[in-house]
Amino acid sequence: MKPRFLLLLLGALLANGPLSGQYSDTPFYENGPLRYSDHVYQQGLRSVRLSPLGANRGFPVIALNSGERLLFSFDDLYEDYVEYSYTVIHCNADWQPSDLMSSQYLANLTNDYITDYTYSINALIPYTHYRLTLPNDKIKFTKSGNYLLLVYRDGYQSQPVITRRFMVYEELVSVGATVKRPNAVSLMNTHQEIDFTVNHPNYNIQNPYQDLQVHVLQNQRYDNALTDLKPRFVQQGALVYQYDKENTFAGGNEFRFFDIKNLQSLSQNVRNIERTDKFEVYLAKGRPRTSSAYSTWPDIDGQYRVRRLDAGNSETTADYALVNFYLSRPEGPLPRPVYVFGELSTWKLRPEFRMQYDQKAGAYRLQAYLKQGYYNYMYAQLPDKPARGVDLESLEGSHWETQNTYQILVYNRELGARYDRLVGFGAFNSQDLF
Repeated sequence: MKPRFLLLLLGALLANGPLSGQYSDTPFYENGPLRYSDHVYQQGLRSVRLSPLGANRGFPVIALNSGERLLFSFDDLYEDYVEYSYTVIHCNADWQPSDLMSSQYLANLTNDYITDYTYSINALIPYTHYRLTLPNDKIKFTKSGNYLLLVYRDGYQSQPVITRRFMVYEELVSVGATVKRPNAVSLMNTHQEIDFTVNHPNYNIQNPYQDLQVHVLQNQRYDNALTDLKPRFVQQGALVYQYDKENTFAGGNEFRFFDIKNLQSLSQNVRNIERTDKFEVYLAKGRPRTSSAYSTWPDIDGQYRVRRLDAGNSETTADYALVNFYLSRPEGPLPRPVYVFGELSTWKLRPEFRMQYDQKAGAYRLQAYLKQGYYNYMYAQLPDKPARGVDLESLEGSHWETQNTYQILVYNRELGARYDRLVGFGAFNSQDLF
């Protein structure tokens, strides 16, 4: 193993403190049993992405036998080259393994090597960049449903290094949806209601209350997903999901952002950049937004884009920088931990994104190594009582006007079937509110 950059620096990313429940996997870098979620099991693997080819911030879902493909990529900051292998595991709607054997949902091979890799170019922190497209000549899908991409090394599937979720759907039903301001008075200023209809004129659903599962996600998040909705009205060829409270999400706020595509000059929300043996970025001082009125600005729904402004291929020329987050809190520390949250944290409250309170500065601070690009994020906490999703409202506020993207996944278990088919998918934006 070649020390591609100081282990001490990466070690600084691992924060202290236990976490539990649906909001985290503790710790993020941990060898151990396979997790059927987005996870990294080995230190030094960064910027893990899985999205539709040609849409680098899209939801990782493709249509079966459509010619659409997914692009998976990651950086290894520790070693020049490693022989990484991969396979895929079919899962049911609840993200547990289905009863199908691999030969029943994969054509050709069931595992292969990742052979597309490139060394970084002129980066202060060097890395090896790996890429994989799915499906490909070796791995093809024959069934719809949920899939888990499993990456491992040294030929041992029992020793995973990365897992990533993705979905393959059939266009057997269509979904129409409307995002609106809730009718419920208690929610109308802070939440959004998503009413939708599953249309299936040519596809028979024998028992929609038992055989069908519909999952609704907000901005690709699983922590606050709706998974137990049942149709309110059953019509000829259509199932209507229209409620007053059951189908609502906290609207949240527009995501905070910073731009480090160019590390030679300052940009909005970046107050200082220093260069020694590495780049160090200091973000503008942030403050809680719970008492602020809603203000609109364009964001990318909590995601990030890797990009270096003055280079052709950003995936191999973009550098890593130590980014300093700062959240002002002069009144003293909060009773619950504070985290940086977004796609950059895999939509979970990760230990390495837990902020530490600085008594002298009267603020929460965090240092995290991030690849050059454009980033969205928020400040989050564990909920103080059982709740759906992490607590964003306590530090970011929540507004019905916020623009969010919703994903709707329709699963059906046919009579006698051994797996959940993903028979429909739709994505909708709350900008239709306006």
